[in-house]
Amino acid sequence: MTLQDLSYNEFGAMMMREGGVSRLPLSGSFELTFKCNLRCVHCYIPDYSGRNEMSTGEIKRILSEAADEGCVWMLLTGGEILCRGDFPEIYLHAKRQGFLLTLFSNGTLLDERIADLLAEYPPFGIEFTLYGLSDATYQKTTGFPGRFTRVRRAIDLMLERRLPLSLKAVAMEPLAGEIETMSAFSEALGLRFRYDAIVHGRLDGSMKPTYVRSTPEKVVEYDATDPERFNEWLKFYKKFVKPTRPTPYLMSCGAGVNSFHVTPQGTLLSCEALPLNGYDLRGGSFRQGWYGIVGEIRSRRAADFNVCAPCELKALCDRCPATAILETGSPDGWIPYYCEITHRRAALLEDGIGHDETAARYRAHADKVKSGWSPTGAILPRAVRLGAPAAACGAGCTASGCGRAASTTAHPNELIQIERPPAVASGSGR
Repeated sequence: MTLQDLSYNEFGAMMMREGGVSRLPLSGSFELTFKCNLRCVHCYIPDYSGRNEMSTGEIKRILSEAADEGCVWMLLTGGEILCRGDFPEIYLHAKRQGFLLTLFSNGTLLDERIADLLAEYPPFGIEFTLYGLSDATYQKTTGFPGRFTRVRRAIDLMLERRLPLSLKAVAMEPLAGEIETMSAFSEALGLRFRYDAIVHGRLDGSMKPTYVRSTPEKVVEYDATDPERFNEWLKFYKKFVKPTRPTPYLMSCGAGVNSFHVTPQGTLLSCEALPLNGYDLRGGSFRQGWYGIVGEIRSRRAADFNVCAPCELKALCDRCPATAILETGSPDGWIPYYCEITHRRAALLEDGIGHDETAARYRAHADKVKSGWSPTGAILPRAVRLGAPAAACGAGCTASGCGRAASTTAHPNELIQIERPPAVASGSGR
């Protein structure tokens, strides 16, 4: 088979498979800024001020160094990438490096000038996140009026220029009942639409974003009532989940093998939400970080109290070392929300295969988790949520992005300091 015979997905899978052997950094995500013009109820960003973020020159240097090391796919994200006035310069530089570029945006700041730039130098893909289909819903989910009107105009600008736009959404409680409408809206425009129901904790340890989570039953209901979504899950389940074997290692994904993340402050990480083994790119090169401390996370073993490492469903679960840190403070922690979703989803898929006994076993486990059971010895989510905002600085600047209130929240930097798991918490064993 020649390269001409391969589909894009087959080519990508081959690249990742072969590149993983040599640990090539093929796929990167780059948060250009934490600044954002919205205040979404589920957002994981604790500080929108943009303090200590990298300069244009620093970003361009790192992009060049990543390209030199073999990076092919690059995601530019935020925050909101268009909050940076130098976005056009950064974007054109990234294009010159030869990346297959994807852009994540909320779409509210995209105007004719940016649309024309993207039309002249098209990205590989553009994704807008929808937070409703009306200005009223946007007010509820993002805190600002009139934003859907802006997004709708941006969508038209993309369509007029035949740019590779797709739409997505977070299936959280404030959008309950609107996901199906968003899907129909996207289909009518000829645009691909996808959604995810997973909402993570905030980077500073606050669990406030999780207040808007859909219930595990609702999450799996989305899978059950959407035939295309169900079939995709079933295909993934048969190919990647059924062959799962226990592992002694903490990591089981591609983070640090062929993918990486760069924060707005210039920290190179194996994963966006995993503040372990980070490397300061302001003090050294991408190559030094990638082939140095960042890769060491792959050799770290799971703790004895990590009940997820040997789980036969771990490849189906959204709980990973990163999400575990966000909710429990430990990369080895256990999260009942994800455990329940995973077992309910697996039960649904086993029903689809015709394995009634296995489905019943998984469903019984999910019900047990829902009732309050937890594994003995596991580190559990925090009993006290760090969700209460601190007082504003008094200058009326919180809404415009001052991060002083966020930065003074209780224990704001605790997660960034984690290098080893805390002492084992006693499980309830219920």
